[in-house]
Amino acid sequence: MKQVEIKNCIFGNGDPKICVPLFGGSREEILETAGVMRKEIDRLEAIYKDKKVDVIEFRADFFDDVADRIKLGELMDSLREIFSDRLLLFTYRSEDEGGELRHDRAESMIEDIWEWVITGKMADIIDIELKSGNYRVARAAVKAHEAGMFVIMSNHNFEKTPHDEEILEMFREMEILGADILKIASTPTSRFDVERMLELTKDISSGKIGSDYINHPIVIISMGASGARTRIECRKTGCAMTFSSIGNGSAPGQIGLEEMMTKL
Repeated sequence: MKQVEIKNCIFGNGDPKICVPLFGGSREEILETAGVMRKEIDRLEAIYKDKKVDVIEFRADFFDDVADRIKLGELMDSLREIFSDRLLLFTYRSEDEGGELRHDRAESMIEDIWEWVITGKMADIIDIELKSGNYRVARAAVKAHEAGMFVIMSNHNFEKTPHDEEILEMFREMEILGADILKIASTPTSRFDVERMLELTKDISSGKIGSDYINHPIVIISMGASGARTRIECRKTGCAMTFSSIGNGSAPGQIGLEEMMTKL
């Protein structure tokens, strides 16, 4: 499986990367939270010297002014300063896939928002949801690569865990559409679903299945408390990245950063 290197951070090399989400409504709230996160990350990294937070995910769907290009750019510049030594991931999660409900219907402008982020090089990585439509997804991925940005292509299912074949087909589509990192997050309805996702991650990352069409690092997560193992057993399974939290999490079952550092 191909490794992906972004500013000396290598995904898919057997060392799972830790991503911490950042969210808030106003600029002031977001920057205040970012300052608290920065201090906590520095504190924990001083204790757990072999662990590092590699990626900060800005969840733009929570931001009140996400539909304002200038305000969005100014905020991203500020986050760049605070997290200058980390990768910055820009995510606008749609309502259908668990994003924050927006009254201004900003997600109807998602192509414009992606364009602003890409042309302004506001982040190192951009999250693009697979179900946004093949043409829109492929076009955004091409533009991101032309700008020197990388693409996480994602799918989130809050109702069930898809069958293995369906997940493999989504990964195939992501590869075709230009993903650099492939991500699936789903909701388990039984312990069997969690076990199945652990095994599927192992099988794909080891090349046992899908090796003829899955070439990039994968992220497979079972959400909720019952799926916590998929977040902390990444070294065993080959999952390229895990998501942890400082304070409130952005998805069901996210584990606090300190606990993650002790278990990962």
